[in-house]
Amino acid sequence: MKLVYAIVRKDNEDEVMNELTVHRFSVTKLATTGGFLKKGNTTLLLGIEDEKVDEVCDIIKQHSGKRQQIMYTPPAPSNCNVYPNAVSSVPVNVEVGGATIFIMPVDDFRKV
Repeated sequence: MKLVYAIVRKDNEDEVMNELTVHRFSVTKLATTGGFLKKGNTTLLLGIEDEKVDEVCDIIKQHSGKRQQIMYTPPAPSNCNVYPNAVSSVPVNVEVGGATIFIMPVDDFRKV
């Protein structure tokens, strides 16, 4: 038995959960917030048999697509600006989306 933690973007939450449910996987959803982009995420928890891990990971991967997003670096403090005519905020192309999946063994499982 495995416990799968899958962190997906909030934008992909419905599609991923629907597809997992269609394939008869029980999912617990937790609302979370990411640290880097400070955007809403969803952490999905699934308790599954060992032989189903690849199927679950494939479903999550297919329905949490990656995409590019432009982020702006925070402006430097004015007293630290070495170049007075420089732009204080620079656009940076960042890849977002996809999923982070943690798979952990479960030694003992009891439903009470």
